[in-house]
Amino acid sequence: MRLHRLVVQATGIAAASVLVACAGGGSDAGGTSATAVGTSKAATTATASPQARAVGLDSAFGTNGVAQVPLAANAHSRFMAVATGSDGKTYGAGFVASGTDQALAVARFDAKGALDKTFGTEGVAQVNVAIGGKAAEIARAVAVQADGKVVVAGPVEHDPTGSGDAARDTDVAVARFDATGKLDAGFGRGGVAVLDFGTGRPTSATAFGGDTSWGMAVTADRVIVFGSKLNDAPDRTDTDFVLAALTPAGQPDTGFGSNGRLVVDVSNASDNPRGLLTQPDGKLVASGYSSISGVVQPVLIRIDGKGVLDASFGKDGVATAKILDGVTEAYNVQLQGTDYVLAGYGRGADTAEKVDLVVYRFKANGTHDTSFGTNGVTRLDIAKEDDRARNVLVLPDGGILAVGSGKKDAANIDGMMVMLTKDGAFNERFGTKGYLISDLGGPADAWYGVALSSDKSAVIVAGYKGTDAASGGFDSAVLARVTI
Repeated sequence: MRLHRLVVQATGIAAASVLVACAGGGSDAGGTSATAVGTSKAATTATASPQARAVGLDSAFGTNGVAQVPLAANAHSRFMAVATGSDGKTYGAGFVASGTDQALAVARFDAKGALDKTFGTEGVAQVNVAIGGKAAEIARAVAVQADGKVVVAGPVEHDPTGSGDAARDTDVAVARFDATGKLDAGFGRGGVAVLDFGTGRPTSATAFGGDTSWGMAVTADRVIVFGSKLNDAPDRTDTDFVLAALTPAGQPDTGFGSNGRLVVDVSNASDNPRGLLTQPDGKLVASGYSSISGVVQPVLIRIDGKGVLDASFGKDGVATAKILDGVTEAYNVQLQGTDYVLAGYGRGADTAEKVDLVVYRFKANGTHDTSFGTNGVTRLDIAKEDDRARNVLVLPDGGILAVGSGKKDAANIDGMMVMLTKDGAFNERFGTKGYLISDLGGPADAWYGVALSSDKSAVIVAGYKGTDAASGGFDSAVLARVTI
């Protein structure tokens, strides 16, 4: 594949963050974000007119656009997802740790990035579904219903009191809170519904396969989660995609798929779930990736609202494409008109190659759009280290914002945002030639969630400051606001 390289350099990108008393150290703790020198693997860049409105971190939000929001004192916390409500409030979801245990957590914020202390306890609502478990429990998806209720979903331990394989098995939990942050007793059992797709088991000497979930969609009549389960065959050690539906009361929706579930086995190899979206026509599109003929490829699954594969899309409802020769992972999918924009990371066939952040597009019929970027993909390589997208948002003007992490050197991972034009060129109005790296205070930082503000004038990004044994301290949830 022929790629055009553009060398970029800038100084003084404003993206300061403040470390709080319970937070640990890390590179550039409390300072401004680092500058970057890197290589951009895209064909063209967009040139903004002098009259164009500036885009970037909102200085009125948090500290220079970034808000450190630890959800507990002297404990780890992270955001993995974010959503906005019609009331203008922001909801970040992830986990709060308590010793070696973790609880599903969601926090509500005002327009300036401060915790709304009328929600939950001091702004944070949480539920420990598997009390006494380890580190499996985490909310990876959040949605705000029209009535203000908040739904979160993610994996939890199957039996925290068990031993051996039983202690390693995982299920999927969906929890619903009311508008005040209390568990909604009218949902599931006491506000929580637990889905057990199947019994997990060891898949190698060191690995274990259990149930998990990433994406979630909430419609007027269903809650749908997108996850995976170990294949049922005793001689198989790979996972299959699962779409599972609950009624508004948190009970299995037997009118969806087969008894409330649709299982999709793409390639007889491990299928990895990620994002899920609802189209205006009621169809749902799930994104993930699978190994197909030895190459990791993105996967899109399109179904109708009742869990039936859409035969007009891809091959029998499933679309795949080899984007890069070695690996192309898809972390989320967003509608751009009738097309689908995906973001993740990937590399060529050389296993020694570092991964690049990648964005690409599929057409409405499930074919790869080779007119996007360069030969169908936009790649970003900052410094010949690993760069990754963890989420993507299509902006009101059709442009694209991918969020994730970037590495300026081998020692540190920083949060990174990348803004593209609608056809995959870097938007020079944003950051350094279209990308912005922010040191969130730790050696292993990342953005994971992204959502449009209720008035569509800004984007809210959620993630975490990541610590390690050398840096000490605690992981901390982080939010940012980007004006568009």
